[in-house]
Amino acid sequence: MPSSVFEGLKHRAQNYPGKIVPFHVGDTHLPPPEAARLGALGFDCGPDPDMYKYSPPHGHQEFVQAIVRKLHKRNGMDWVGPENIQITMGATHALSCCVRTALDPGEHILLLAPHWPLMRGISHGCGLRCVEVPFSSVLFQDPGVDVEALLESFLTSRTTAIYFANPNNPDGKVFTRAELEAIARVAQRHGLWVISDEVYENFVYNGEHISFATLPGMAERTMTVYSFSKSYGLAGLRVGYLVGPSRLMLGARKMTNHTVYNVPRPMQAAAMAAIVNGDAWVENARALYTKHRDLAYDLVIAPCAKPDGATYLFLDLTEYCRRGEDSAVGVLERLVDAGMLLTPGGSFGQQFKKWARLCFTSVCAEELTEAIARLNEVLDKG
Repeated sequence: MPSSVFEGLKHRAQNYPGKIVPFHVGDTHLPPPEAARLGALGFDCGPDPDMYKYSPPHGHQEFVQAIVRKLHKRNGMDWVGPENIQITMGATHALSCCVRTALDPGEHILLLAPHWPLMRGISHGCGLRCVEVPFSSVLFQDPGVDVEALLESFLTSRTTAIYFANPNNPDGKVFTRAELEAIARVAQRHGLWVISDEVYENFVYNGEHISFATLPGMAERTMTVYSFSKSYGLAGLRVGYLVGPSRLMLGARKMTNHTVYNVPRPMQAAAMAAIVNGDAWVENARALYTKHRDLAYDLVIAPCAKPDGATYLFLDLTEYCRRGEDSAVGVLERLVDAGMLLTPGGSFGQQFKKWARLCFTSVCAEELTEAIARLNEVLDKG
């Protein structure tokens, strides 16, 4: 769905007389870990002069080492060293760097759908052809589907990469080990890169998060992306990192040099404080998000799969579209008029034009309950 549709909804929201419920934003209502707040680090009262200087383009050494320790301990990537890491301006920049480094214009990339919308734009900007593969939506309906056969049916002679998010944005699917191993076999059989978007790794409610690069034979062909935006509620600081084989990271460093040069030192310092001291925050957030997930899923009347992870419900609004409507835009406009803004489903894949994404962590539980009651009322009225 063209971004102009979403822009139209946001413009319409400006006419709402009260506060719009921000169900469209992939963020949290929680403040970040106290240790990672800029004020706690002294940036508002005479910061260290070094904070005004350039950082090494690949990342501040102490921060990179903290990430190495985290990847060893939490992700099982015991092969990772500083040479396998690039600090980036959020996950979006990380994805752009790895696509521009590993892939060439004219090549094809499989986007396992529904997929994170910006990956399509990043890929198009690099001259790639995006091939949407109905995937998590299929697995929710039929967990026994032949994953290898499904992927193979979308391969072309120019396919060079597969992209997916785990947990998935927008439907919260957490892939099982068997499903990931099937993807790995296809990648190895055809010599494909795999871009594994793991920004929601900390928020799994059912199942377990498995870092794709830990599967046998995949460390050398996997680019993994992480972000402090989701893991620690630090979206505004724009800090992420890319992990991959050292031969790829040489190119990623060049891409960083020629785009942002380096991530600001204060932002890296805040992110490091989060990764070192933020475990309790993550545990609290996961417990709270689980309650929000259950509350939203139990209350909403629109059909959706119960997410295993991430922070969204992906709603099927097909039955609420009026006769002649070929998308859910009309439904979303009526929701805007009732004070709620959701993300159009067509942004996540062509077959999801009658769907919408709702972020259940963007408001507190009381607001969530009240807003979903209003949402249901709009849907009931048709």
